[in-house]
Amino acid sequence: MRIKRGSVVLMAVLYALGTCTMWLIYTMSPRELIPEPSSGAGFEVVTVRLEVGEPEEEGVLLLEGYGQPHLTYRMWCTVEAAALRHPDLPVTLFMTSPVIRQSPLLLDLTTRFSNLRIFHLNLTQAFHGSRLEGWYTRRKWEDSQWPLSHLTDGIRWLLLWKYGGVYLDLDALVLRSLAHLPNCAARESERYVAAGVLKFTRAHPLLRACLNHFARHFNGHVWGANGPELLTQVWTGASLRPSSKVSGYHHPSPTSLLPRGLVGLAAICPGRPRPGE
Repeated sequence: MRIKRGSVVLMAVLYALGTCTMWLIYTMSPRELIPEPSSGAGFEVVTVRLEVGEPEEEGVLLLEGYGQPHLTYRMWCTVEAAALRHPDLPVTLFMTSPVIRQSPLLLDLTTRFSNLRIFHLNLTQAFHGSRLEGWYTRRKWEDSQWPLSHLTDGIRWLLLWKYGGVYLDLDALVLRSLAHLPNCAARESERYVAAGVLKFTRAHPLLRACLNHFARHFNGHVWGANGPELLTQVWTGASLRPSSKVSGYHHPSPTSLLPRGLVGLAAICPGRPRPGE
């Protein structure tokens, strides 16, 4: 049976359109998939005011630091996986927004996982009395080319220092529990230690060194300077006094936390720039 050339072309076009449609559905956030309410839209967006709370120590920490009142579907997958894989640990999602948008996903996850808590993070209270208080009160992140990203970097080091445990970026999907790991971080390449998946005990000396480096050498001109590059410099001892004793931590091979040795989370989650870009 001969297939006409026109039919082949039509099938190829339909396949391409279908692929593009599926890609758009996968990558769009709820804000893009669901239109904002307007006059006559027929529905109302309901938000819930979040409690300001303190997590239990040595749990799992997640952070939405961009002030958004909602999460994307991919972020919710990260939250769900964290709670599912760590049933015996408190899992805390901090949001810098004081409210969160009510949704079936939110209701489902908070109902299914008794170990999941969602708190508003009051930044003034969080930074008060810390090594980064001066940096925060001077609003140094506003001079950055990536202000909210670099603000989130500072919050990350502060939360892990104060509470300890596992820290996960909201684009890091956990396939198994990380509770058994010692103090560690992933390696995103032979050059950089990653800052998106971390596990450290509370007030660990390495975290103190990270806070000190952040306060002294904050760099708003390089995207990864205050995350993976900072951690890499501290890890190799560039920011530690010779008398400092920072021990009891290691970094697994890339295949332990990043599949197939991929170069960073940028390869898993397209659109995230690599350090230096």
